[in-house]
Amino acid sequence: MFLRIAPGNSFLNNLWIQIKRYPLMIFITAVLLFLVLVPLTRLIITSFVVGHPAMPKGWSFDAYRYALTLPLFYKSMGTTFFLAVTGTIITLSIAILFAWLIERTDMPFRNLSWVLLLVPLAMPGILFALSWGLLLGPKGGVINIVIRNILEVFNIHITSGPFDIYTLGGLVFLDGLRGVSTAFLMIVGGFRIMDPALEEAARVSKAGRVATLFKVVLPLMMPTLLLAAMYRFILIMESFEIPMAIGLPVGIYVLSTLIFFTSRVNIPVDFAVSSVFAFVLMLLMVVLIVGYRYALRHFQHYATVTGKGYRPRVISLGKWRYPAFGMFFIYFFFTVLAPLLILLWGSLMPSYRSPSLEALQLVTFAKYIEIFTRSDIVSVIWNTVQVMLITASATMMLSLFISWIVIRTKLPGRGILDGMAFIPQSIPGIVIGLALIMVFLTFPFNRLGIYGTVWVIIIALLSQYIAFGTRIMNGAIIQIHKELEEAAYVSKASAAKTILTITLPLLFPAFVAGWVWSAVEAMRSFGAPLMLASRKSYVISVMLWSYWNDGSISLASALGVFLILVLIPLTLVMRRFIVQISGQGS
Repeated sequence: MFLRIAPGNSFLNNLWIQIKRYPLMIFITAVLLFLVLVPLTRLIITSFVVGHPAMPKGWSFDAYRYALTLPLFYKSMGTTFFLAVTGTIITLSIAILFAWLIERTDMPFRNLSWVLLLVPLAMPGILFALSWGLLLGPKGGVINIVIRNILEVFNIHITSGPFDIYTLGGLVFLDGLRGVSTAFLMIVGGFRIMDPALEEAARVSKAGRVATLFKVVLPLMMPTLLLAAMYRFILIMESFEIPMAIGLPVGIYVLSTLIFFTSRVNIPVDFAVSSVFAFVLMLLMVVLIVGYRYALRHFQHYATVTGKGYRPRVISLGKWRYPAFGMFFIYFFFTVLAPLLILLWGSLMPSYRSPSLEALQLVTFAKYIEIFTRSDIVSVIWNTVQVMLITASATMMLSLFISWIVIRTKLPGRGILDGMAFIPQSIPGIVIGLALIMVFLTFPFNRLGIYGTVWVIIIALLSQYIAFGTRIMNGAIIQIHKELEEAAYVSKASAAKTILTITLPLLFPAFVAGWVWSAVEAMRSFGAPLMLASRKSYVISVMLWSYWNDGSISLASALGVFLILVLIPLTLVMRRFIVQISGQGS
């Protein structure tokens, strides 16, 4: 049944003509409105609601007055900025060192180091934090126990520590290590393709290696380094997993955990106040993202590459070659090996206990057998697989159509469509989760009956990943000539059929790279699923957090090891396609 429009209504007539002329764009716009603007609008409305959002008793500014005068709010904001600044400095320092060692020196095992730097991406943030709780917990942390045993030999007796991961310093340590892989990927290309002429001039002027690095190389790299620093700063500002696992148990709040606490933990739950906190965090992220985008466009005018075929001269480290690799191994040990080994140990225990010779006699694979035989865990694994497959596929298909409309057509409003797709880049997952709670608890969306199912988690993750998907598709479509598509139009093929049969096969490497990235992120995601999951819609990350909190550390460890072993090959596959895209782009 089609809508019949009265002849005299010219506005509706024109609107209907546009709908019939551009059905694909209308459909895509409607999907984006639902994914982006509906949740954010509902979140803002909720911040003014008195009472439960599903049964409002009135409207007021009370939530704003309360939230913005709360000392804990300003303390949380200060902690958030402090972690972002210190974590960014640590991350960037380590990433610069490794990028220089791998690309510009003769450090041994450089190719292996390049690959191993991707492995931390396969460890979910929540597992990284929880494993360090087992390693550096003040009482039972393995590293602390070893140190205390050594001190006992020298008649130094302490009952706790000497280190405690559950402190602000512990959060700085973990945030600093966590983002090195991402920062490395952003800056390593600059070291590889830098014009060596200025370095040669510095050496002719008798400048040493260290002086050349700090006075020539790093200043030339400054645009790239600043972009990497800004991006890492943004990620720490919105981070949730590490503050949740390490900070929240001891009362250290950041803005993301304050949102979670007021909306899911505190009694009574206050959705209006949590919406105010979420709105403030979202505004901060919007400002940061706008600044990042401005800097990205500005810095593109600077280049240190002349287009000549060259590779900068490899610097000999001499006797420092193996110590340099030793530094990399220490980093890899702290970010991957130590967390993975302690999780593996925990998974082999009937119930968790610190490593010892006596405990070796208790080693069992029972927890791994339990993973695949318990109906509730099998159901959670199936939920996770569904979320991964549907989220990745929907993200990339929607991104493909959006990018095709933006790049290939001259339709009115396509720039707005592209901007709307980028908005979620500035919205933390914890905020999207809270916004969707508001949406699906209120009319008319509460009639859909999807709240508490995996579908609401998929919607949340799709909202988060659409910004990345459209960026990678925009770049790929620009590189593909449109002659074949024009031939399809001559053959009377529809736009949708042309995209699926002509454009998509040509973009396959970029599409798969985006698909794998979305799949990896969906499997390791924690913030939005934790906000939205019910007992029937748990995914692995939420389930292992639940087990950990209940004291079932061994079962949670086994589930965590299983998740990491699945994510590692996916991460390495993603690198292969990213390299392939880079090769095509060059």
